[in-house]
Amino acid sequence: MKSAEQRKQESLALLRQQKIPYLESLPVIETADFVRLRSAEEISRRAISCLLTIQLACDCHQQQNVEQSKLFMTGLLDQFGVRLFLTEKEKAVFNGTATRQDLTNMIWKYEAYWVLLWALGRVSELSYPMEICDCEKAIEVVSGCATFEEFVAAAQLRPIEEILDQADLIYRYDWACTNARIHGTPMPPGLNPEIVLERHWGLNWLIDADHGNDWDHVRCDT
Repeated sequence: MKSAEQRKQESLALLRQQKIPYLESLPVIETADFVRLRSAEEISRRAISCLLTIQLACDCHQQQNVEQSKLFMTGLLDQFGVRLFLTEKEKAVFNGTATRQDLTNMIWKYEAYWVLLWALGRVSELSYPMEICDCEKAIEVVSGCATFEEFVAAAQLRPIEEILDQADLIYRYDWACTNARIHGTPMPPGLNPEIVLERHWGLNWLIDADHGNDWDHVRCDT
């Protein structure tokens, strides 16, 4: 099993190669012995709930066929058996109380959702966080399944060590973006701070980094 310090040093080596600023004193993240990797079933419920809410948020934001979209997405919630797993912010999208900014924030959750697909083995890699995810593929992963059981059966949960490697790296990417924003300097080469934050969100939820078990309020401290 890889030590926390070894994982950190591997991340720093990659940051140096990519010419990304980093803080040597930024702490390590916990090792596999001290994190709770969620089950394929739990991740799948969260992924499906998230995607369906994102799709409705997109239609609400564009003010296109909102009632029809709500009926359709609600039907899919029931089809996949995830209606009871919606978070408070997701419920606000379905009950029409979400603000326009809430809808925008929800649409960005595509990038956190993409991390969940990666953890389930439905996405081959997490590329450099520069360009938004493949939204068409993100939808097809769910639309290609008729039931929750079919979706879970297709999952191949990644090893915790692989997830921790990505969690450590995104933690340091997020620090670089936050540091640039605070000091009013250009963002590090190619990094999209919104994508970085959402990936940090998804990865921290996967390992329950804040022990809060709350998708709406995942801590992404840097």
